[in-house]
Amino acid sequence: MNKLSYLLSALVLVFVLVISGCDGDDDPGVPAADQVGLTFSGTWNASSVTFGSPSQDRSGDYDDFSLTITYVDGTNGGTVSISGGPDGFRPFATSDTWAYAGEITDPATTAFSVTRASDGLSIAVSNLTANSMSLSFLLAEDGSTSRQEAVAGTWNFDFTR
Repeated sequence: MNKLSYLLSALVLVFVLVISGCDGDDDPGVPAADQVGLTFSGTWNASSVTFGSPSQDRSGDYDDFSLTITYVDGTNGGTVSISGGPDGFRPFATSDTWAYAGEITDPATTAFSVTRASDGLSIAVSNLTANSMSLSFLLAEDGSTSRQEAVAGTWNFDFTR
């Protein structure tokens, strides 16, 4: 009986040591970039669009414009596709890929930049919440195509879900 008591005590001691050795630091959880990517992902509808300097309201041209953004866990980037918007000249390609322009270390980040893969354009994302965000970017005019001349300038988009 005494040996059984020692054996049970030893098992309890081993169990306590094993449990106390697990402090949760071994599993970092979901990386901050992935958490922000989940918030950034989804279909966003343009609510306000301005262009140029002085600023011109282009919201009427984009009343049916939406972006669908996907994020691929662990890649720091994803895809974007558009629908709607004006016929002809617009600052977005029908589909593209994007990547964070810098490291995302805080899961509560609401402002960051992404780089568009097709041309390296830097797009500033700000005011990101579950239901709204803003995008701003400057398209440089190099005079090589009429499309570039028509869309060159500063663009500001506000989106909602």
